[in-house]
Amino acid sequence: MGDVRKRPRLLLHVCCAPCATAVIERLQLDYDLVLLWYNPNITDPAEHEKRLQEARRYAEGLGLPLSAPPQAPEAWQAAVCGLEAEPEGGLRCDVCFGLRLRAAAKAARELGIARFTTTLSISPHKSFEKIRAAGKAAGDETGEEFLALDFKKQAGFQRSTQLAAEHDLYRQDYCGCEYSKREAEARRTRSTRR
Repeated sequence: MGDVRKRPRLLLHVCCAPCATAVIERLQLDYDLVLLWYNPNITDPAEHEKRLQEARRYAEGLGLPLSAPPQAPEAWQAAVCGLEAEPEGGLRCDVCFGLRLRAAAKAARELGIARFTTTLSISPHKSFEKIRAAGKAAGDETGEEFLALDFKKQAGFQRSTQLAAEHDLYRQDYCGCEYSKREAEARRTRSTRR
């Protein structure tokens, strides 16, 4: 008989289907993945639903389970209250990472999964150090281990854009919150004026 080892389970917080592609590709080699969609920062219901459906479609195509607790934008809005003027990548993002990764850590604990991680670190616009700090704090609260991996390394982001195109996935140009959406719209306006 060949060497059959049981792979450990890992809960993967998914921020969107395109970012999940390359992350899943890497992690599937060593882990049995359970996906979690928890993104209350996406306060536009239509945008939230569009991104969730793309994540579901991709997960189903791979035969991976994806759970999605009810949308709770009011929790995100309460958490970032007073941080509206923060720039993208500032303190508001730190709070957002913490909120989402605490939910991931709690879901991992409820499912009996010892480790969790997130697709957030694949973005070149997100600070790995901030994500790692938020993940570690969330894990410390629940006793789950945050697997701190910077997925943008080894051309992870480039691979995610390639896979997203191959799978015809909806790819947004902002993280999801209303503030990043405004910044993206301002960038588009500036570029069309040139």
